[in-house]
Amino acid sequence: MKKTKTKFNSSISDKSSLSYKDYLKAGLEILHSKLSVKTYKLAHKKEYPIFRRGEDLRIQIHWDKKPIYEFIVELPFWFQNNGNKDDRKHMRRWADIKLEAVKNALERGKKDALKRGKKK
Repeated sequence: MKKTKTKFNSSISDKSSLSYKDYLKAGLEILHSKLSVKTYKLAHKKEYPIFRRGEDLRIQIHWDKKPIYEFIVELPFWFQNNGNKDDRKHMRRWADIKLEAVKNALERGKKDALKRGKKK
């Protein structure tokens, strides 16, 4: 039988009106206590030519205070509560993509650590 990949499930209620920021933070906390989010109002023009100051935010996901993932998001999208069902669905789809990537990275790291441990 073919093994199918399951998508990230935060186990946060579908009725919850959490903002993108709060949902992402809660999802990271579920994955591991060393994960955190840091928000920046500025971005380097050479690295992010599409960044609009005052309209966009640069978001970094950190593992034990070291950045591991970075993306740009519009300011209102980051902070707005999602009372509307369609808005919640849209926001969670974007957040779950990032949470799935972090989850996969954690799993790869565990596998690599186990391989290194077996070689010794």
